[in-house]
Order: sequence, then structure tokens, then C-alpha cells
Amino acid sequence: MSVSLPEIKPRSRFTRRWSWNKRAPLRGFYNACLRLFQRTLMDYCITGLENVPPSGGAIVMINHINFWDPLVVMPSLGRDVIPMTKVEAWESPLRWFVTYYGAIPVHRGEVDTAAIRAATEALNEGFLVLISPEGTRSPTGALIRAQEGMAYLATRTNAPILPVAIQGTPDIFPSLKRLRRARVQVTVGPLFTLDTGGQRPDRAMLAQLTDYAMRRLAALLPPHMRGAYA
Repeated sequence: MSVSLPEIKPRSRFTRRWSWNKRAPLRGFYNACLRLFQRTLMDYCITGLENVPPSGGAIVMINHINFWDPLVVMPSLGRDVIPMTKVEAWESPLRWFVTYYGAIPVHRGEVDTAAIRAATEALNEGFLVLISPEGTRSPTGALIRAQEGMAYLATRTNAPILPVAIQGTPDIFPSLKRLRRARVQVTVGPLFTLDTGGQRPDRAMLAQLTDYAMRRLAALLPPHMRGAYA
């Protein structure tokens, strides 16, 4: 499928090509640990689980305000979730987690064809693939302008998108210092698809589709967190 891609930003400084560990031998164990952390360290609440499709591939779209964001979603949807994770995690102590959880490594700021192929394969095999379209954590907690990679993947695979809004994760560690549990709220919205009208999406269309998807995500957040998509 040939499309016009967004302008390429400066390449990640991490140049080693880490491979996707499709087997994910410790995903179940890690999910059990994460659920234990949720029960003991957080006042955790998730709503909208009825919107999670019981089968078939879908893109899980989240907002990104804290390190914990994907970690509170991945064990909570009742199905295996494969996160697309920045390659920097493989160059840190998190390497053992992301490798054996089966995360897909992504070089940010470039068209990472290996990551796109891996995500396409996962979606075609019926997995949920988790993406943060913003590409980095928001410094204010409100949504920032998203990149077009998610829209490109969705139109390439015809995968539906499951919006998941997260609140409260920046309070987890500060609350623990005060011997309290932070209130963490996760809201799962209705599944939707991106309609290209049968056209081959160019850069402008991908930008429009990205804005549409982000507005769907913003609708699940309180007004002060909607940021660029208020």
C-alpha cells in the first residue's frame, strides 16, 4: 500500500535494531504482578470494559501523561495487549520487562517499517496493539498534538480503534510518599474506525483522521485534560 507519509523528524539516537519477541513468555506473569500493584498501590477504577471487543485485532489508543499509563491498561482489558514501546526501553533496566512482555520496539521520529510490520502482524492475528499517538508524555497532563502513525497503521490494516482515557497516574508516586493510594481512573470508550472513503490516504488525510481519533479520546477526558483537542 503506497501512501504519502508524514515528514520525518530527527532519528532516534538508539540505532540498534531490537527485535520483537513474539513469544512473550512472561506476559501472563507480568500482568499478574501489575494487577497486584494496582490493588495495593492505587485506588484503581476502570469503566467501559463492555466496549472491549471479545476477539479480533484492534488498536488501543491511550493518552500519555506518566510512565504508568500503559502499565495500568495492559493487564486490565481481559485480553492480551501488545504495547508499541519506544526503543529507549531496551537500552535501560526495563529491557527485561519489555522483551519478555512481547512489546514491539519503535524508533521514534522516523518511519519505522519493522515496527509497522510487527504491529500489522499482531493485528492480523487478532491481538490488541497499544499505541500512544502523542508519541511522548504530555508535560502538562493535557493532550498534545498527535503524530499520524496510528492513523497510518489503522488505515493500512483496517483495524478498529479502542480509545482509552487515563487520569491520575502522575499522583501514584507522590501519594505513596504520603502513605496514600492515588485515585487512578481508566475509561474505555466505544470502538470506532477511520473512514478513508475508499481513497488512498495522503498526509493531509492522515492528519485529519488523527484529529478525528484524538477528539474521540478527548471526549473521554475532563475538559482540563483535552488540551490541543478541547
